[in-house]
Amino acid sequence: MSNPDLNRFVNLETYPIDRLDSEAGQELLNRAHRMMKEDTLVEFPDFLRSEAVVALAEELTALESNAHQIDYMSTPYGWMDNSEFPPNHPRSALFRRNCGTITTELFSENSLSNRLFQLDELTEFIRRMLGYETLYRSTCPTLSIQVNVMDEGDRFDWHFDTNDGVVSFMIQNADTGGAFEYVPLIRDEDDENYDTVSDVFDGSHEPRRQTASPGTLLLFLGRRSIHRVAPVGATKRSRLSLLYSYDI
Repeated sequence: MSNPDLNRFVNLETYPIDRLDSEAGQELLNRAHRMMKEDTLVEFPDFLRSEAVVALAEELTALESNAHQIDYMSTPYGWMDNSEFPPNHPRSALFRRNCGTITTELFSENSLSNRLFQLDELTEFIRRMLGYETLYRSTCPTLSIQVNVMDEGDRFDWHFDTNDGVVSFMIQNADTGGAFEYVPLIRDEDDENYDTVSDVFDGSHEPRRQTASPGTLLLFLGRRSIHRVAPVGATKRSRLSLLYSYDI
């Protein structure tokens, strides 16, 4: 018997994640794989039903006062030893990350955010998009579910990811600013392409920009693609992005 939450949350008419072996399901996976290959960003607007987005936004807004505030400078190359590079080298660059984070322990078992995370069909869809033999929902008591809460002046500046895919849902946009900016496949295992990375940092290389509408599912391959959330401008409401973590 299918989980009633699946139809409550997911627009199954457009995104048949309950029928991935059907012709429509295979075409959906093929679309995702084309996006991953060409742009490193899978973007599926209206993946969540509008009623679910409204309810999730209400749930997350109610938790904003409990968000943990972070504010620090970080190198985009945090997994490397960056101590031997001159000050003007990309490996010496430092960028600001400041926002609020709502973490897993603040969500009850019956919260909407957790019930969406627990959908087996969603986990299987993510697994098949990424091409893993196995994929499991993270059980980390802090980071399984995380919400980035961004208000005026907040940013999550230039960086690479250390994992192969970040899964998120846009729940609410700020009134101004907060666009996702990225340069796909700017580095690879044999060439860090520091010259172009420097051009991105100084603004002479234009990144791609994306502002997802609420309810959009995003899967981004950020290990080789420099990216950031640009500063949020004047706004009466927070930018809310719901992130889920998985283990293989």
